[in-house]
Amino acid sequence: MAKMRCRCGNQIRDDDPDHSLVMNTHRAFEELDFDGTALFGRGVDMLRCVECGRLWVFWDEHGSPTEYRPVPRD
Repeated sequence: MAKMRCRCGNQIRDDDPDHSLVMNTHRAFEELDFDGTALFGRGVDMLRCVECGRLWVFWDEHGSPTEYRPVPRD
């Protein structure tokens, strides 16, 4: 289990089933005889902060995550 502190101060964890995400390409879906378990390990891991909505994307599994902030709506 990995956990980190979001810039807003909230603690986020990769074992949170509602806020830990995996991003896969359309090609990854198309190449499989759809078996959802085959997608594990092929995607990019992301965490979403429930407090501020930031996405933390782990493009490089050994690097620091990239932070994406939601654009405020008018």
